Amino acid sequence: MRSVAQPVVCGLAIGVALLGGCGGSHPPASPAPEAAPTPYAARPAPGPIDTTGLPRIRFPRGTTSGTLDDKLAAGASRSYVLYAEGGQIMLAHAISWPVAEADHPPAEPVVQVFGAATGRELPSPRAEPEVWSARLPATGEYVVRVTAADPTTYTLAVQIPRRVEVGPTDPTAVFTGTAPSRAPVDFLVRVDAGRRLEVNLGGAPSVGLHIYGLNDGVQLARLAERQRYYAGEVRTTQDYVVSMVPWAERAAYDLQVTVR
Repeated sequence: MRSVAQPVVCGLAIGVALLGGCGGSHPPASPAPEAAPTPYAARPAPGPIDTTGLPRIRFPRGTTSGTLDDKLAAGASRSYVLYAEGGQIMLAHAISWPVAEADHPPAEPVVQVFGAATGRELPSPRAEPEVWSARLPATGEYVVRVTAADPTTYTLAVQIPRRVEVGPTDPTAVFTGTAPSRAPVDFLVRVDAGRRLEVNLGGAPSVGLHIYGLNDGVQLARLAERQRYYAGEVRTTQDYVVSMVPWAERAAYDLQVTVR
């Protein structure tokens, strides 16, 4: 069994047709035809994004998540910026909250991610527009844009999980620490189909597990259930996100991840 100390994680053009009438016997003028849309390949490439003044997402010491609380009017967008390293897996999710306890939460906002240096949007393999995840192509600044269809109060959570290294001769990794905030502490473990994943969480009673497939989003341990132990054979070869979720600040935890 290998014990690993918890690391420090460094992040409408409105076309208006004017229809005019003519005097005498002249027929009405025909509207000018709309210009054909510019083929995608011929469109000008996006330019760098000016990140001056954008709220910055920061990762507190000892965590793998950065969170910001915010709100948007219907149809509004807001952008945020963070620095991250190329090759890292990043997840971004805007979690909407009800305005009053009796209300139901509105639809979760759509999340997009852009490279600040190029202005290009980064595609996500996930089908859900409210959750973005992908491997970052380069080291630098990234812009996370949140767009709300309805008036929304939300928490933006950006996660960069720590890779869990296990193998046949060393199948278990152990992580211990204290969560400085209520932001999740996230890990990423590769498991082949047919292998058994076992996760055991000890520590304070105010911590729980959230485990799901990175590519397909399949839930192995649901967040709402606050499980502290999971064991089962996985059906799909992929990376799995293992999150230690604290419901209180300064919660101590002891996490064991085993792949057999």
